[in-house]
Amino acid sequence: MQNIAKARKELVNLKHKNKFEKMIEAAAIITEIMEQEKLKPIIVGGLSVEIYTLQEYTTQDIDFVLSGSEKADKILLDLGFEKEGRYWVHPDIGLAIEIPDRTLAGDYNKVTVFPIGQRKVYVIGIEDIILDRLRAAVHWKSGVDREWGYRLLYTYFEKIDLDYLYNHTETLTEKTELQIWIKKVQNEKE
Repeated sequence: MQNIAKARKELVNLKHKNKFEKMIEAAAIITEIMEQEKLKPIIVGGLSVEIYTLQEYTTQDIDFVLSGSEKADKILLDLGFEKEGRYWVHPDIGLAIEIPDRTLAGDYNKVTVFPIGQRKVYVIGIEDIILDRLRAAVHWKSGVDREWGYRLLYTYFEKIDLDYLYNHTETLTEKTELQIWIKKVQNEKE
């Protein structure tokens, strides 16, 4: 069982790693500590895209979704993080964490477990991150999200549950955009 003092040292030792290694290894250390308190932090947002795109996409922080924010706050404080607005920042390693929600905007059964050395992290399912980027593309007119959502769909097309995607679009505009993406992938893969 990992203890806080050891985890705190391990986090500080990440200081000289590259940004992605620092984020993913810190997420794994934090996940291990939080699981001891019966919490399951799930990586969402930009870091999930960075993981699924094998670092083609980059982000600056770790977004976790988890219930039990009071326990999580205490753990982050004990690990050396300081609260700055909506972020938890570790001053020694230059790492920021946000917990934007208590519940996952997606299916918990689709959460993927990624091994990180002897540890692991939980990441929002690929279908749900595609839906997230699809919604941002449609509702916020975000070209960046359109690009990355499409790239994720293209990369994982053979593994994706298309019925799940169709069944979880919320508007006709989302469904239409999804159909455009799928048709484009099919044409490019022929």
